[in-house]
Amino acid sequence: MEGVIEIRTLIASEEQYRVYREVIGSAIQSHRPHVVVAVAGTDKLKDEVTRFDPHLVICSQPNTVESNGRPAWFELPPDPDRFAKLCFDGEHSETANPALEELLRVVDDTERLIRTKHDSGNC
Repeated sequence: MEGVIEIRTLIASEEQYRVYREVIGSAIQSHRPHVVVAVAGTDKLKDEVTRFDPHLVICSQPNTVESNGRPAWFELPPDPDRFAKLCFDGEHSETANPALEELLRVVDDTERLIRTKHDSGNC
């Protein structure tokens, strides 16, 4: 269909947290079935970002990859005592131990952003 934007989200974490990233990916896919979700290890992060070109990356590490206009990067550390850091449309914020609802809100906000704004901030 013309005008349809495919929303792509990449979930990445270290190999010891693979179950964690799979569960997050499955939960997003279950609650937002129209969103295309991919999961990857951080050892292949740069290749997956290049190949998949996600709008949103949810990753256990900070962004070390060229943004290329990527609207959102959510650094979600596996340690619940560390703050999660969100870069959204070039703006930065932190949150403590976000629940699934917070992740889904970021997915929804990213979708709204790419549907309404053609040149989003780099994250």
